[in-house]
This record gives sequence, structure tokens and C-alpha cells, in this order.
Amino acid sequence: MKTWRLDEGSWTPEATVSPCDRGFRYGMSFFETIAIHHRRGIFLGEHLKRLASAVDSVGGKIDVMMLGSTIPELVVDLENGVLRVYVTAGPGAFGEAFAGEIFAIFEAMKVGGETPSLRLATSAAPYVARPGGWKTGNYWRNIEALLAARGSGCDEVLLFDPAGSLVSAAMGNVFLCVDGRWVTPPLGAGARDGVVRAWVCERFSCYEDNLDFSDVVRCSAGVVTNSRVGIRMMAELDGRPLVQDPTWVDTYRREVLGD
Repeated sequence: MKTWRLDEGSWTPEATVSPCDRGFRYGMSFFETIAIHHRRGIFLGEHLKRLASAVDSVGGKIDVMMLGSTIPELVVDLENGVLRVYVTAGPGAFGEAFAGEIFAIFEAMKVGGETPSLRLATSAAPYVARPGGWKTGNYWRNIEALLAARGSGCDEVLLFDPAGSLVSAAMGNVFLCVDGRWVTPPLGAGARDGVVRAWVCERFSCYEDNLDFSDVVRCSAGVVTNSRVGIRMMAELDGRPLVQDPTWVDTYRREVLGD
């Protein structure tokens, strides 16, 4: 693992976060996960636009053009993995302005277009997502649900809001084939504003619509998307086998990763 902090336009390696930073104290931070594939940041510009929008939603500002020019220099010696760029609130009281301290963490791993399909469970505990689809530093509830699913032999878990509407998986967005139509929960339901989700919506015939547990029970196929895995097919949902079609995975590998 490698870490950096952005200091006056330059990345300082082996960065540490101050215990006074509100990102550490209260989880007041935003992040984007950028897949690095053969030293190239996948969907880099789209990620940075989402990060800037998230920070802007709480009155902060980041320089997208500067980040867009310095991150390629940061990853030029990195092969495959994920680069998580965090913007924290910085030090101060929780009511003060969002300062915009910027950190980056790189983990080497295989990214995108993975073949093994996922076994999923559904979570009975209600999940409350932050409005806007932004990714924040508070993932405690997601991790609890994911660990519970893994304890039952599954790889991922579907999360529902208190009204019973599907939000997402613990670590990604979800597309389900319900009555022959591919559907994904809308951002207004708490789905993440993910770049792979957006690519799927633009590339294939998909619809945004609210889904509840009855839709989940009826679905014939499903996929999970995020920047690390790209697109992963669902093999099972609550022990029920699902249809698997590799078309989306193969298209992502070819058109996005260039494999």
C-alpha cells in the first residue's frame, strides 16, 4: 500500500492524517475509487467531477484541473490496483467550513472484468444512505452488512432503506433483470453516483426505477458494479441460482479496459 498527501499542488509520499482532522474524528470526508489498469486511471475525469460535486455540496472546493494533471504523474509507475482519493473536512469544529485536505491511497490488486460470479444475500436491517449518491468516509453500516453476509457464505449483500426500497450492494451498485427489463435503483433512492454504473446505463438498455423485495425475488439475473471489480455477475441471490450472461463483462473489458 502507498499513501500520499497533496501539499500545494505536489504529492508528498507516506502521508498521515491528523487526529484533529474531522474526516478521522467524525467521518466527514468524501472519496472516489479510481481503477488503475496498466498505469492508466480508468474514468479519471468522471471520478474527479463526482468528487468535486460532492465537496461542493457541503460548501467546499477542490481544483479538478490540478488533480487531473497531477494524478497521472502519481500513477505512472503503478501497474494494476485502485487509487482512492479522499477529501476530508480538515481540522476544526464540525460546524466550520469544509477545508478540503486531500489524500491518496493505492492498493495493488486485479481490477475490472473479473470472471467469478458473486453469491449474494439480502440484508434485513434497514440502511440509510446519504443523499446525493456521494461516497463518504463512513462505511460502518456497509461493512457490518457485508461481514454478516460473508459469515453466511456469501460474497455480497443487498441493502434496503427503511421503506423497503433497494439501495445498492454493500460495496457497489446493482442492476437486476426484472420481468425481462434491466433496472437499477435511482440516485434518489441512495444509489452511489458511480462511473461504472453511469457507463452501463449509457451503453446498454437499462432503466432507473425503485425496486423492492418483491422485485428482488422475481429477478432472473443481476450484476454488481464498482470501479474495483468493474462488472461482476450474480451467480446466486439468497441461495437461488440466477442466469449469467457475460456480455456486459466482456464489453467492459474490451471497451473500457482495452483487454
